[in-house]
Amino acid sequence: MANTTQVSEVENLSRIRDILFGDELQSIEQKLGAAKDNNINVVEKLKYEIENRLKDIELLQQEKLNEAGRVQESNFKIQSELLDELKQEIADLNGTINSNKEQFDVKLANLENTANQTINQLKEDYELIINNLKSSKVDKNSLADMLNDLAENLKK
Repeated sequence: MANTTQVSEVENLSRIRDILFGDELQSIEQKLGAAKDNNINVVEKLKYEIENRLKDIELLQQEKLNEAGRVQESNFKIQSELLDELKQEIADLNGTINSNKEQFDVKLANLENTANQTINQLKEDYELIINNLKSSKVDKNSLADMLNDLAENLKK
């Protein structure tokens, strides 16, 4: 019985509603249905638009990542080339320094030989003068003049 009472109450409410609202209720229900359908369409369009935009963003992100990878590879290549050039320049400089050092060593050895020859020549000249002085017994003034001449020759 409780079921029958509830059904009759629902029917009574439905009749009261039809009496009070009548055609307006159907119009309102149609408008609500149309609004619901419209909202569903708008939501679907927004969902589609958001999905497309997310795909575009993902594609752009992937392009930027690829571009960053290419830039990184390019930078690595440039760094590698610069390092190779720098190594070559250092090797060239080392070669130039070694060549200049060898030339300097040769010139220094030549200068040392020349200096030794000059010293030996002066020693020989000095001994010759001393021997001449001893054999001829030159006076002190003459000896002083000869030594002064010798000193001036050494300065040259």
